[in-house]
Amino acid sequence: MKFSFIIIFFLPIIGFSQQNMIETGKSINGIEFGYSTLLDVKEKYASEILSDTITYKCPHTDECGTTYSKVNSLYIKESGIVFQANYDNGELIEQVRLYLPFKGKINNITQIELGKTTVKDIYTSYPNSKLTSTNRKKYWIIKNDNISFLVTRLTTDNDYPIEHTEIENRLIRVILLNPSRNRMDIDFENNCRVPLFAPKEEQHQNCYVEKHKGGIYYINIGGQSSYKNVKNGYWKEYYPNHIIKEEGNYKKGKKIGEFKYYDKNGTLIRTKKHRRFLFW
Repeated sequence: MKFSFIIIFFLPIIGFSQQNMIETGKSINGIEFGYSTLLDVKEKYASEILSDTITYKCPHTDECGTTYSKVNSLYIKESGIVFQANYDNGELIEQVRLYLPFKGKINNITQIELGKTTVKDIYTSYPNSKLTSTNRKKYWIIKNDNISFLVTRLTTDNDYPIEHTEIENRLIRVILLNPSRNRMDIDFENNCRVPLFAPKEEQHQNCYVEKHKGGIYYINIGGQSSYKNVKNGYWKEYYPNHIIKEEGNYKKGKKIGEFKYYDKNGTLIRTKKHRRFLFW
């Protein structure tokens, strides 16, 4: 009689949890303020359960109701991370909110574990923090550069101002991360800027001229309500996935000459010549 032996190897099941790393005002896990988009978040966190949600553009709290504009956001519930998009274009990441069960490091120094980290812990790492509140009085807010730590405010608390030592044992409930700058909003001396959604290595700048409501054009005269920026010169536009969308020349806000148009994979799909009879 023959016996067959099956050798079974029991391999340990390893859970690969992502270490959340925050660089204050710049990035979290490679998602960068002023550059990364909602599409980048979906790609970076493809293995996570992402939920599309709507949040309010609150500067210092996570709930401010209809006082502020609604914006598109993505929520990773298992990590406690909400990525909030820019109101103007609905794509660029402008704020990140951290909720339970978030764990991670800020600037590779301060260890944060919501549900355990206290006000005292924050002041140990950030002794020059400012303690404030808002008219809504839901939270005490510990403010640093580009970051706000929200702490539950009780009805029995004294009115502002108070010392942080009065609430030092309370837990940090929510963290708001704000950008130090928006890469795509930087104006240059000649009223030019990096194209929206452009890849990091992009050196080209899209430029504008100022158009008066009466139809007269002026170069680089801004600030007056009777003027508006219009596209001028060689122009590039990109999809939110940083792939080229179209390119060609503008003259006083009008397309002129050959334009190239691409699909979301960067494949040229058509060209078109625009003819305009314009007077400078």
